[in-house]
Amino acid sequence: MMKKAITNFFVVVMAIATGLLILCMCFSLVKNSRRTVVTAHRDLSELGNIAIRISACNSINHPQTLGLFAMEKYVEEQSLGKIEVNIYPNGQLGSEEMSLEQVQSGTLEMCTASLAPITVYQNKFQVMDIPFLFGSYEEAWLVLDSYVGEELMATLEEVNMKGLAWMENGFRHTTTASKPIASISDFSGVKLRTMAAPMHILNFQTIGANPTPVPFSELYMALSQKIVDGQENPIANVWDLNMYEVQKALTLTGHIYDTMPLIANLDWWNSLPAEYQTIIIKGALIGQNYSRFCNYEREDLLKELLQEKGMTVLDPDDSVKEEMRAATQGVVTEAVRESIGGEYVDAFFAGMEEVLSDVTKGVN
Repeated sequence: MMKKAITNFFVVVMAIATGLLILCMCFSLVKNSRRTVVTAHRDLSELGNIAIRISACNSINHPQTLGLFAMEKYVEEQSLGKIEVNIYPNGQLGSEEMSLEQVQSGTLEMCTASLAPITVYQNKFQVMDIPFLFGSYEEAWLVLDSYVGEELMATLEEVNMKGLAWMENGFRHTTTASKPIASISDFSGVKLRTMAAPMHILNFQTIGANPTPVPFSELYMALSQKIVDGQENPIANVWDLNMYEVQKALTLTGHIYDTMPLIANLDWWNSLPAEYQTIIIKGALIGQNYSRFCNYEREDLLKELLQEKGMTVLDPDDSVKEEMRAATQGVVTEAVRESIGGEYVDAFFAGMEEVLSDVTKGVN
């Protein structure tokens, strides 16, 4: 009951915060509409036109892609068309790994990517690979939008990247070709597709599964040819890839929260006029929140649609998730500490605790 109340509290707070942000922008424009338009034209008229290419590996209807379209609309309108945003979904410009490489080298302006590929460039992001780190979307958003998330995002500048926003991907869940995962013992021997991420692999090894890295672009084929028995992904990806055609069960394990940072090349970013940076940052944050709420609102619908397509959808008992957490979290946390240093992990956990404590501050 307390968890439900906190969840509802978070939803209201996030909705109000987003509404206030947009309201403040609108009020500012309405209050000084004539002066604002004139000033905008005066400020931007001296600046050259630029084009931004953004690589996205999900479909055109995925929440993070829809968030990018919301960003595109805002940026192009606010820049009076001087900033052109071109979005390339479905991996048109390459995989997440290839896109990150292009962004770092400066041959591509921006991309979105899951957290696991980012750890190749900045291993501090492995802290987000710790299983059951967050208990809800609201907890994850609160932490990532606080100084804790800002400090993590800022570490990308060490590798010539600029983190702009946390686009939504969602909690990762497990699908299988036969029965759902009703207990931790059901993972035993299951050949489970994971990303090529050391902490993801360790997580499933710890509970007896046989984790097998497969590129996202090859996942449907690997499932249809029974190269792997199952896989783990957010619900949006399960639907996008039509996994109901080759998988019989979805188990809502929620073992890892997987956001998709929007990342720019740092040198390119620093070369932009401050006016353009301000517009892009605001657009990115609008796109971030748009993608979050779109994903949040559609997940229940997608569960129903997957069931209509013949999939069994199981939400395991809390005791099962607690058993998974107890078996995996400590092992993976220790591995992350060895990889990136215990001092950073401790600071991240302390920051999380401080931020989340604000939820009940003064009300209990």
